[in-house]
Amino acid sequence: MFTLDRRWRRGTGIFAFVSSDSKAKSGKMMPSPKGGMSPQEEFFNRELSWLSFNERVLQEAEDEQVPPVERMRFLGIFSNNLDEFFRVRVAALRRMALLGKRTTTTLGFGVEETVTGITERVIDLQSRFNQAFGEVEGQLSEQGIDLMDEGQLDEEQWTFVRDHFDRKVRPQLVPILISDVGVPELRDGTVYHVIQLEGDVSKRARFALLELPDHLDRFVVLPAKAGRQGIMFLDDVVRVGLPRLFSTFQPTAVSAFAIKVTRDAEIDMDDDLSKSLLEKMRKGIAKRKHGDYVRFLYDRTMPAELLKFLIRKLGVIDEANIIPGGRYHNRRDLMDFPDLDLPDLTFGKMRPLPHRHLQGKPSIFEEVAKRDILLHYPYHAFSQLVDMLREAAIDPKVTAIRINLYRVAKNSHIINALTSAALNGKEVQVVIELHARFDERNNIKVTQALQEAGIQVIFGVAGLKTHSKLLLITRKEGRQERHYAHVGTGNFNESTAGVFSDLALLTADKRVAGEVERLFQFFEHNYQRGVFRHLIVSPYSTRRRFSQMIDREIAEAKAGRKAWMILKCNNLTDAGMIRKLYAASQAGVDIKLIVRGACALKAGVRGLSDRIEAFSVVGRFLEHARVVAFGAGGKPEFYISSADWMTRNLDRRIEVSVPIYDETLQAEISAVLDFQLKDNVKSRKLDKKQRNRYVSCPDGAPRVDSHKSTYAYYKRQLQGKGLGR
Repeated sequence: MFTLDRRWRRGTGIFAFVSSDSKAKSGKMMPSPKGGMSPQEEFFNRELSWLSFNERVLQEAEDEQVPPVERMRFLGIFSNNLDEFFRVRVAALRRMALLGKRTTTTLGFGVEETVTGITERVIDLQSRFNQAFGEVEGQLSEQGIDLMDEGQLDEEQWTFVRDHFDRKVRPQLVPILISDVGVPELRDGTVYHVIQLEGDVSKRARFALLELPDHLDRFVVLPAKAGRQGIMFLDDVVRVGLPRLFSTFQPTAVSAFAIKVTRDAEIDMDDDLSKSLLEKMRKGIAKRKHGDYVRFLYDRTMPAELLKFLIRKLGVIDEANIIPGGRYHNRRDLMDFPDLDLPDLTFGKMRPLPHRHLQGKPSIFEEVAKRDILLHYPYHAFSQLVDMLREAAIDPKVTAIRINLYRVAKNSHIINALTSAALNGKEVQVVIELHARFDERNNIKVTQALQEAGIQVIFGVAGLKTHSKLLLITRKEGRQERHYAHVGTGNFNESTAGVFSDLALLTADKRVAGEVERLFQFFEHNYQRGVFRHLIVSPYSTRRRFSQMIDREIAEAKAGRKAWMILKCNNLTDAGMIRKLYAASQAGVDIKLIVRGACALKAGVRGLSDRIEAFSVVGRFLEHARVVAFGAGGKPEFYISSADWMTRNLDRRIEVSVPIYDETLQAEISAVLDFQLKDNVKSRKLDKKQRNRYVSCPDGAPRVDSHKSTYAYYKRQLQGKGLGR
């Protein structure tokens, strides 16, 4: 079936280097319970592994074969990832450090040692980022596209930019004279300009603060001239208009320097029992904007006196968290870099395909009743799932719809379909996770809209995040009710479904659909926990069930029979499951790992993980599907899952894995996994040092880009050309 071919004291911080002797004192490794191995010998540091993943994103920006606008967008993704890393992981390390110098991470690494490693890695990556940005800028210039600042404009362009500033930008600006009133609290992740006014009517220097409105486009496209196209950062458009903005003071010179802060993203929840969860979440989100500073970026050309003034006014920033940067911050906005409708600058359009069994069919329910269907986004159109909900909303036979939501798109088609169903008299129940990080505000808004539509909203299970991707539609067929279930790996989000690679099983199989119904009953009545023989459910059985399957492969290997397993996930960091994989390798089980993000397992270590190979595919799409496959004594078993192999997913969340029983669908999953294991274009081998070396393509061998191969595979299916690879 499957082819296996600083210490954290005042005045120091995340960017402070730690001396070698201090590292030896407080960065000591705690011994592992396994054979006296240290964590450093047994695991790869989780935080550094995540930075290794972000390096793979940066590699895409450095790749000259990637179209220039896409390279720019990868730079934006890299920057956005790094911002989130500081908001979450670095902030968590900071909190841990406050507990004492001997505090360790979950895998036993010293916090100070981890901080030092992060420092060195981020400095290197930022340097490469700047180099890559310059290279892409040059590549765009060769294509007749110039990134311009205020000093490069001719008279005609200057007039255009000044008029754009007056019409679109100036009305949105709120200048604050910080030399007079002080510095207000700075918003997380927002770009500010600190303005220095020299030689004004008062004969003294003034300082002002200007927030760049985040609802305005970060890039302004200038009129084409002489066959060339100019693009400006909003930052520079503002610089053009500053003399007009501050004309009251008649300054002789106006200078602007960018700053940005990153705050701790942790939400502190009120424990007042009299308050509703919605109210607590609203207040928790409001408190987040006052979170501690974990990073302060400033334009390195800022005069020292101005920087000192600013730091004095802010007064709460550790010295070593003050980081010199460039002229522009929030490089995450590069994700929205304009493509100017020039196809050669981008990957080009890839039209999502209809599923071969759903194309042109009047009823999705009729097709799912005949067979299980596996949708694979973004290769298959997400709109087919929306169509299923829309059909359910007006189908007289449908009596109830139940769904659980983690992240949804703004102006969600899913929410519109659920609202339509409620207005058509269907019983609609939504289990929504309010604690989805950085989506809390949107999920509160969605909750209010659902409740206003008369939809029953349930806030998951107390003490556990609900991260499963479930949908259950109940239909009256004859005298009986029939359940149609969706169990997936990704969110019900049409925006991310165009970029995230995810799998979704649609089934009417009573074995699966019946247990999905049982889970929704559990969401409504947490005291009623059902028995699940087919679904694997965290935190109750995921660790145990997958461990048992690994043990079965170990038994096969010890009996001299072929034994193998494949794990594809976003993150692999749980110590217990990693040690189980080590044990399997040592017993003779062949293991292939496809890990997009953080991987704490060390692959290919003699005596520890000789039979484990680990790969990571980073390319056009973001790999998000979780798949587990086992040899199972010659009768392979396949599972798709919402759960990564991280402690939180195994032990502290509601996650669901579903077996794929249909052999045709097993073959589809096997083919897709095979493409990724044979990828020699976008795949990196994760060796024990995670050096991110690309999988080589031997001379004369065909180049395999797994994303292109997967799309071509489904296109052949649609054209009736079989399932051949």
